[in-house]
Amino acid sequence: MTHFFTRFIGFTALGVTVVTAMPAIATPPASPAWESTDCSTFGLNALQSAMSDCGYVTVPERHSQPDGPTIQVAVVRTRSLGKTPAPDPLFMENGGPGSTTIDTFAVGVLPNWPVLPALLQERDLVFVDQRGTGHSRPFFGCPENTEHNIAVARDEIAPTDTQWMVACRDRSLAAGINPNAFNTIENAADMYAVATALGYDQFNYYGVSYGTLLGQYVLEQAEEHTAQLRSAIIDGVVTTNIDFNLAATYTLSGALRNLFAACAADAQCNQTYPNLETVFLDLLDRLEQTPVPLTLKIPDTEETLETTLDRDEFLLFFEPYMANSGNASALPQNIYQAAEGDFSWAVSELSKRLKDTDSATGMYHAVLCSRVDSIAVDPSTVFPAPYEQLIAIGENESASYQRFCDLLQVEREPVFAYDNTEIPVLVLNGGYDPVTPQLYGDAVARNFQNAHVYTFPGVGHGSMLAPEGTPAATCVEAIALDFLADPNQTPESSCLADVEPRFKYE
Repeated sequence: MTHFFTRFIGFTALGVTVVTAMPAIATPPASPAWESTDCSTFGLNALQSAMSDCGYVTVPERHSQPDGPTIQVAVVRTRSLGKTPAPDPLFMENGGPGSTTIDTFAVGVLPNWPVLPALLQERDLVFVDQRGTGHSRPFFGCPENTEHNIAVARDEIAPTDTQWMVACRDRSLAAGINPNAFNTIENAADMYAVATALGYDQFNYYGVSYGTLLGQYVLEQAEEHTAQLRSAIIDGVVTTNIDFNLAATYTLSGALRNLFAACAADAQCNQTYPNLETVFLDLLDRLEQTPVPLTLKIPDTEETLETTLDRDEFLLFFEPYMANSGNASALPQNIYQAAEGDFSWAVSELSKRLKDTDSATGMYHAVLCSRVDSIAVDPSTVFPAPYEQLIAIGENESASYQRFCDLLQVEREPVFAYDNTEIPVLVLNGGYDPVTPQLYGDAVARNFQNAHVYTFPGVGHGSMLAPEGTPAATCVEAIALDFLADPNQTPESSCLADVEPRFKYE
């Protein structure tokens, strides 16, 4: 089987703690653009609902046409737990593009992860499902992709088959969805429209993954709107000028090299999992020659599916698996298990790829296709040579989205150019990030006059959700709080000295 799931760079969190603070009393916004809804509609629990405003903000489908058609973006505003909160909230945006922010952050992370309650002590948190995603109206998804993935896994059709793309396009157009309205320019303008609708004069922005690309557009538009942008935190940074799909060959190679070096430098890891790089590359060569038979379970039907796992499919699975910092300590153990023929640790994750997704696949492609004129840098000119075994994955993934671009034919955005470079920016990188490496964060930071850049060893994609209780989690929280308290000052970062990769041996 080859390429049976779409490569999103969104963010999914697992939780372990519970918010128990007394909630503030929520007062619904008075803006005519605001439409309230019961917070349980978005899946918030009773405590969160009591301290939150939930609803929809009506925005122009095209902000350049304020009297034209409109759409609605879903919003959760959770009130600060502090007695004297700052007047400027923190907007928090997920990636993908196409992943839901509300389900991930407001529902999944806020009640279960210490970093967001700590931020909530200082200011309100605002979660916006970007246009076309999550609970926003319309939802620009492609359920046809799930059927395609299952058929590919069964070897019934080729991975390059475009029937699902045609079906998604035709159904979306018939439903009145305008693909030209789903791009990062409009998405960024929505953030300002939401801030105004909620009555904020000023706000801060946090974005992870594609949310960092969106953040760069939010920065670029800072002088165009009534609400003012105070600062931005970008975590797991996407550059504006490189095709992150094509670059997967290079970014995954770099993250793997960081992992191999970290294990070799740790006496116990090196003794328990020696020659990790060689073991991994030999595994890839064997998978290329002889794919491994696996039994998966389709989540929506509980039906079992007999398939095989080849080299490229393993890599496409392993990349998002490695991106999740919660898996970081077990990566050497996982590699050794796979080298011994044991893929049991991967089966449940591979099965999840066959589930109907809440990621907005149509929005994902519209956003990427609209940006093609900004993609001007060949990754081979900025990265070291990749592992030869990884070359195909970047080429295949880039070709896949380009096939959808040929079908969608969306309007192209102007080439992106940086503006408002004086606004303070905090840049966070993970040493094991296989999608958005430190090189991206460093390159983007150079465009700003007041950028603070920090890399967390042993952390994957999205440093803000480093595993709870680890030095990395404690450190990133401290740096973020210090930055938001005064973005014009360099945050205290001595805690980084205590952050190092950890490894699992059981």
